[in-house]
Amino acid sequence: MILVGDLIIRCSSCGAEYIINTDSLDEDTYSIGEFGMGDRVEHKFAGEVDCDNCGQRMSFRLLGFEYPVGVKEYQDSEAEGCEIIEEPYMEMEYDDIPDPILSVYEQILRNPQSVYNLKSWEFEELVAEVYRRNGFNAEVTQRTRDGGRDVIATCVVGGVTYSTYFECKQQGVNNPVGVEIVRSLYGVMERDRIDKGVIVTTSRFTRDAIKEAEQLNGRIKLVDYHELQRLMRR
Repeated sequence: MILVGDLIIRCSSCGAEYIINTDSLDEDTYSIGEFGMGDRVEHKFAGEVDCDNCGQRMSFRLLGFEYPVGVKEYQDSEAEGCEIIEEPYMEMEYDDIPDPILSVYEQILRNPQSVYNLKSWEFEELVAEVYRRNGFNAEVTQRTRDGGRDVIATCVVGGVTYSTYFECKQQGVNNPVGVEIVRSLYGVMERDRIDKGVIVTTSRFTRDAIKEAEQLNGRIKLVDYHELQRLMRR
């Protein structure tokens, strides 16, 4: 099995939060018994770190079960000295699928970090495809100076067509999207009389950006990379 997404833990002593690099986890795979359809296989990813803030030892284990062989049954997690507040999704890895036949969409599902290798227009195309697969008619627009509409998506509800402006921000996890982007998108929406907006990023959002969006009564939705991956797996 492979891990898709981040592992985030919180120290049970001081509350400090950490993003754990899943590549650093020790992996072990073994059979836990034979049943009617063959072996049940357990995949275990384990690690431990000390809290930089209080010194608490934190250990964590991600468990994935395969039954029958080749089919994911379910996943679970365990932790000591910390709480797992977000865990990666486990999926089966099939080595016999040649990479050249995989679309960008499928490549990112298999390796979420590859999104950072995309060109900006490729990320916009990815966002449009994600929302097409979720029922929208979404198209990438020509680039404009004011931003705020990298993608325009429409859907029909009760015979009425509603439009949504998307701002796509492809940036690293340590470079969160700030409040100025929320305000900029809102300004474009007001000018064009658009009811809904979405900001999609490969990073996360600052507290001020989240607070600003909340004050707009749902007119702007913030989609960080964890949420985007969830939408991709639907």
